[in-house]
Amino acid sequence: MVSSLPLLIYGIISESDSGVNLATVKCRNETTNQVLTTQTNSDGAYLFDLSNMSSGWADGQQITIYTIYSDFEGQNTFTIALPVYGYEKSIALSAVTDSELIDYCTVQDVYDEMDGKTATDISAERIIKSIQRAEGLIDLKTNTSFKSITVTDEIHTADRYTLDISPDFLDSVASMSTLRRDAGGAVLNRVTTFFSPIISISSLSVNQAGFNSADSWNELTQQTGSSGDYIIEDAEAGIIDFLTNYPRIGKRSWKLTYAYGYDRTSTNRRVVTTLKAIERLTILLSVKSVITSKSSGSTFDSTQDVRIGTIEVKAGAKTGAAYLMSIQPEIDELWRHLGELGIEVI
Repeated sequence: MVSSLPLLIYGIISESDSGVNLATVKCRNETTNQVLTTQTNSDGAYLFDLSNMSSGWADGQQITIYTIYSDFEGQNTFTIALPVYGYEKSIALSAVTDSELIDYCTVQDVYDEMDGKTATDISAERIIKSIQRAEGLIDLKTNTSFKSITVTDEIHTADRYTLDISPDFLDSVASMSTLRRDAGGAVLNRVTTFFSPIISISSLSVNQAGFNSADSWNELTQQTGSSGDYIIEDAEAGIIDFLTNYPRIGKRSWKLTYAYGYDRTSTNRRVVTTLKAIERLTILLSVKSVITSKSSGSTFDSTQDVRIGTIEVKAGAKTGAAYLMSIQPEIDELWRHLGELGIEVI
């Protein structure tokens, strides 16, 4: 049962036996992926209350305390075990590289896939790195991101290859006419962003300056049912149609600031199901990475056995290879389903 009762986590962040002042400390619930952040005081002390997490906490969940200070890092993962309501977790920093947060699945998801393993079996840091690699591979193969990414002042050149005419602008302005204006008098009003799908546009401007003059940006208004200069015609493909104030031919013709990718808080069924598929693919790719790395020991030394719960690697990693073969069909199927959803997979 999830609880909102106070549960305190505290300790000292130290380096060379001295408390570190103003070190950023984070507390992550590996089940919900929610994070709390604080800073140490002059003695290196920190304090968290898990009741401040919006999803609360529950008995048996794993909590990771980690900190990054200059070129040093440290972490400690433990399991909530009632009736204890306070945990002292001090961390001695060591010189290691920084690591970013994860988005597509939780550390607990990967532990669960490996038959409910914990940080005692394999460190949370190692799981995090495997998830980061999986997320990077997914983004590279799909040329998008399954979280919201903000691009500021993306500047475009306008030419015959980057400008087009929207189908409605091909029709004659004469009422009920079937004539088209493909040549002569046509307006090049359709553009495409570098990244898609578009979540939202913060600003879009056209350059009113001459080719060799200083930029003169005129910010336009999005048409949302009242009046405006442009409309998002196809968010999935990143297509924008200008209604007035069309971009000129030439370099630095128009620019925009926008968010692309997938809104992870969306209730749209297509977005939700897509993110679920990405979550499953991330978990399997992460487990594949972990098992492959754990298998390497017995690959190079046949006398060394590797065991993660019921997954046992022996005699040249034969068991590990069999396990990896068993999950590969589902990985391939998930890649195929993403293509069927209209997401290009390279």
